Amino acid sequence: MVFPGPVTTFSLPYLVAQKKGWLGDLEVEDIFVTGDANAMRTVLSGNADIGLIGTLNVLASIHAGANIRAIHSWQPIGDYSLVIAKSKGDKLADLAGKIFASSGPGALPDQLPRMVMRKYGIDESTARFVQVGGHAARLQAVIGGRADATLVNTVTALKGVHDGKVTILTRLSKEFPGLGYVWNVVRTESLAKPEFVAAFQTMTDIGIRGSRFIMENPDEAAAILHERLPDLDLAFLKNVVRDLNSENLWGIDGGLDPKIEEFTADLNVKLGNLPRAATPAEVLDPRFVDAALKKFGPSKK
Repeated sequence: MVFPGPVTTFSLPYLVAQKKGWLGDLEVEDIFVTGDANAMRTVLSGNADIGLIGTLNVLASIHAGANIRAIHSWQPIGDYSLVIAKSKGDKLADLAGKIFASSGPGALPDQLPRMVMRKYGIDESTARFVQVGGHAARLQAVIGGRADATLVNTVTALKGVHDGKVTILTRLSKEFPGLGYVWNVVRTESLAKPEFVAAFQTMTDIGIRGSRFIMENPDEAAAILHERLPDLDLAFLKNVVRDLNSENLWGIDGGLDPKIEEFTADLNVKLGNLPRAATPAEVLDPRFVDAALKKFGPSKK
């Protein structure tokens, strides 16, 4: 399985499942690359069988002819915050002319700041984007002066605020409610192979179980995250997980809501990122989610 950056909160349901032993006999090798585009290339080349990839890159890849489908999501709604260095401003208008730290062209940290700027009539052509890497690396680029602003997840943004280094200008869940975050995608050819089908079902099952566990046991989930991010204080991570839970962004029912796909595709067409809005049927394959929900039942939201 390929991830578009180092371990962070979007894989917490998976980390919980690993800790609890829910993968059973399934062995998963984790591959970490920089950015959604590289993660997608890893899946399409066959060097990974499944990838956690940002929704915009998935939609753009399908439009370009990639034979892939999203089969579930551990975190369908994003927890991104747009942050700026304390010395560089404190309001959205201050984003004009700034240097943004990104994970790479076409990835959400590259596209979403542009979307916010367009929404507020800020000239995005005045902005410059530098490829840095994952969430922690992007925050460090802002703190170190290599960039002025960036888009990072909640755990990273709150760390920067806690240290007095950045200001949160807005949350993307506020600017674009219903905007999809990440899907776990596979090559369509893999869906016909029994050895993959069983593995994909397990990965879907553990995502739902892990998501529900986080909602019901936030402090224990934070402790599991702390094992992978030991440099962050446990009390801080408990606050982060509770903050994430309050946004209802985990894939407690599999994360394949067609409305999220429709909103995400339509918004990106309106903003000029995509020429056409793909339908849910072109993007989502719910067979594994449907099978999991027959076993576990719908969540008690």
